[in-house]
Amino acid sequence: MIRTKIVVLAKAVPEVRNVRLSIKGNDIDRSELNYVLNEQDDYALEEALQLREKSGGEVKVVSVGDEGARKGITQVIRQCYAKGADSGLMLLDASYGEWDDAVKARIIARMLDGEGADLILCGSQSSDTSSSRLGPMVAQIMGMPHATLITSLQMLDGGSLRVKRDLEQGIQEIVDIRMPCLLTTQTGINTPRYASLNRIIAATRKEIAQRTRQDIGISDTDIEKWNAVRRVAVSFPAERASNALFIEGKPEEEAAQLLRILREKGLLQR
Repeated sequence: MIRTKIVVLAKAVPEVRNVRLSIKGNDIDRSELNYVLNEQDDYALEEALQLREKSGGEVKVVSVGDEGARKGITQVIRQCYAKGADSGLMLLDASYGEWDDAVKARIIARMLDGEGADLILCGSQSSDTSSSRLGPMVAQIMGMPHATLITSLQMLDGGSLRVKRDLEQGIQEIVDIRMPCLLTTQTGINTPRYASLNRIIAATRKEIAQRTRQDIGISDTDIEKWNAVRRVAVSFPAERASNALFIEGKPEEEAAQLLRILREKGLLQR
């Protein structure tokens, strides 16, 4: 039996339901936001846990974010612990919101150097930016093969995986890929499990390793060199006056008003 070391990239994303967003500087004001595990990363975690249950090994969760999201990222990693992840690692940096995906990918790749991961899993996109770039960029930087949008995963003999992935117009592709490799998962590849109360309580006592940019040897000069896209402003769309007309009255009165309006607009011949 091959014991597989799997790393799951778990992103903490803002939970924005029933929250009124506001702008602070050149970004959304995140001070009042709660953070949750990115939905597609939850599927990646479940796939990792199922693979470990079949072939042994370990599952490690890695998350990167803004220093202001420390509480949310901590909660997300503990949520992964409660579901069965063995260990967790996070990197926090006050400049995170200013980085483009190329910088984030280099940071994550540098974090994973020396981990000896056989398989890296992450969701195909995140609910906040939906760029779908990060996974392939990490794979490219690390020089490993990758496949995106996978909908099924099977372990083969000899250290290979057989994956099914979505293409356009409902077409699916089946490919074999050798480990170490990186895969991005689609929703529906599995059914993410719920954590038991005992596991949730136990997760609060588990340690979370932490790194800084300095720990992994990335300087401000490196960030400046890599960061090619900079956010200069953020704004909400201008509010527009509604042209909706509300018709009130008894049914016969509403019908008469509707006919009159349609005729005035030239949409109904007399």
